Amino acid sequence: MQNGMSVLCAAAAAAIGASVASAEPPTTQQLLDKINALQAEVDQLKAERQPGPHLMPAESQAVVDAVQADAERHSRLLDVQGLTGGYLPDKGFALRSDNGDFLLHPWLLFQFRDETTYRGDGKPGGRSDVQNGFEIRRLKLGLDGNLFGPDLTYQFIWSVDRHSGNFLLEDAWARYDVPGTALFVRGGQIRDPFDHEQIVFGPFLLTSERSLVNSIFANGDGLVQGATVGFDNNGPLRVEGGITDGMRSANTNFQDFPTAGIPADWGLAGRVEFKPMGDWKQYNGFTALGAKRPLLVFGAGADYTEAGDTQQLTHVADVQYDHPDGLMFYGAYLGRYVNHNGGPPGTNGGFTGTARTPDTYDTTVRAEAGYLVAHHFEPFVRYEYIHFDGAELPATSRHSVVHEVTTGFNYYFYGQRAKFTADMSYLPSGSPVSDDSSGVLTSGARNEVVVRAQFQLIL
Repeated sequence: MQNGMSVLCAAAAAAIGASVASAEPPTTQQLLDKINALQAEVDQLKAERQPGPHLMPAESQAVVDAVQADAERHSRLLDVQGLTGGYLPDKGFALRSDNGDFLLHPWLLFQFRDETTYRGDGKPGGRSDVQNGFEIRRLKLGLDGNLFGPDLTYQFIWSVDRHSGNFLLEDAWARYDVPGTALFVRGGQIRDPFDHEQIVFGPFLLTSERSLVNSIFANGDGLVQGATVGFDNNGPLRVEGGITDGMRSANTNFQDFPTAGIPADWGLAGRVEFKPMGDWKQYNGFTALGAKRPLLVFGAGADYTEAGDTQQLTHVADVQYDHPDGLMFYGAYLGRYVNHNGGPPGTNGGFTGTARTPDTYDTTVRAEAGYLVAHHFEPFVRYEYIHFDGAELPATSRHSVVHEVTTGFNYYFYGQRAKFTADMSYLPSGSPVSDDSSGVLTSGARNEVVVRAQFQLIL
């Protein structure tokens, strides 16, 4: 309104000025007619400036709305149907698109342990030895999820070396499920697909540490580099197999044995699993925690590794049973045959040369059981039997048979995400080899006891 009055005043002043300059002054009626004409022009201009439907046709409005929507869509981090972050019950914290095509799940694993080892003849002269201390047994950072839909999944895990504190790469792989089929391909640094215990992730073990059998003959987590193909339609049968750089080939380059730091030339590995009952998700751990119905799985696998003139074949057959009432049982037989064995247990036995080396065969048995009480308390027991081929042991070894009994319990504060584990391993005849990961140290033929107390946290 103030702008309209300004225009009127300016127009009136101009009109008055013009009339003064003319020879004959305008009459009062003439001035009023000019002022009314100017007022009509101002009213027309004001009407044209007012927003309204008559100035924005439906087609024009649709174009504007489309432009605004497109600008908003492209301003997001990803061109997906929204991106949300929050806590997923089955995974923890994650970032996920509304349509599920993109998922990023970061996580952290922390295991803090106190460990004590007693050996009846651990010191020179047959004297007993006790060693105790704390350690960060596992500290791992992981990323997993899927990209561009559910068919392309990935996993990356880095761990902190408990001796040096350096970061080491563990799992690093991508998997593609071929649409419309039950086939998949996977490549990268993976868990060697032959032994169930080494495939199970460390936090989901029944005991605080992997078995002595698994550590020595399947290399703990069993990381190798390679590519596999598999069959998995979420039915009763699963199969995976492929070519690798050989057992113990994690974080190595393309070169072959006996290049420094290269333990093998190449390898083949495969595993088949048959599930008459239960859910595959329950098979990811050694516990009945979370079981909603009985689970029964039979599995078998093998790994063939060549290193120089040495050929190693490790084979396994196993079974696992879980029941919703709390019972869990796992049993396995593992054997290892090595042709031209030129190394001690815990290696591939790699050898190159013309010297005579022995052929060896090792026999092992594992069995463990647990019973979950009231969703929190879970006592367990495990038995291991190892018969080392004497030809692969040092001449100073006084025995080749190892018996180990482990007993203890888990207490679940918040499931696997926060739990406390305490256990004790008893080896009546000690062990001719060491396993630093479980606290077992080389000893003679006298008894050895390992006590562990561990707190676990998964973020």
